[in-house]
Amino acid sequence: MNKKNKIICIILVIIFIASIITTGIIGLNVGAEYLGGTSITIDLKKEYESKDIKNIVKEIWKDESILIQKVEVYDESVSIKVSSASDEQLEELLSKINEKYKLELTKDDLTIFYNSNVKLRDIVIPYIIPIIITTGLIVVYYSIRFRGVKEILELLLKLVGVEGIIYSIYALIRIPINNLTMPIAIMAYIATVIWVTLKSENKEKDQ
Repeated sequence: MNKKNKIICIILVIIFIASIITTGIIGLNVGAEYLGGTSITIDLKKEYESKDIKNIVKEIWKDESILIQKVEVYDESVSIKVSSASDEQLEELLSKINEKYKLELTKDDLTIFYNSNVKLRDIVIPYIIPIIITTGLIVVYYSIRFRGVKEILELLLKLVGVEGIIYSIYALIRIPINNLTMPIAIMAYIATVIWVTLKSENKEKDQ
């Protein structure tokens, strides 16, 4: 390993350690879809723009993580997820929506659900066994194709490095964990395998 690579490795190790410490102290930033809270469903009986509903909700639930989703076939109902909702906040929400869309909705038109937190391990666990099996098959392929441990170690180290970088970005920059997090990690895994494999193939051809 040359001096440049050693420096890069040292920097990555420091970043990983900082990420682990940050996670231990304040945890990861979990997106609204995985947080517990209150889901409010409203049938507006007319089409609407999600950004308009979001602006209204933001006026009431300031500086909070919120999730706005269209529901039903004709996109006339909206689901609003917030951390909690008091009677005063619900009244203000209805007032603003009625004013915006010229409606006369009351609390009876609201459907409210209380959600529990989704644990991060429940998000990750479904991917563990497929990743282990896939990695095992790749290692078998490498042992047959390249007949050595150098390429296998290089692949495994780069996989750990790439996934560690993704984890560090989420931990240090505080990007919310959402339903795109695991697909991004899987795409990074696949891209790394392809990159290292092509690199090993080209290296063997040049020998």
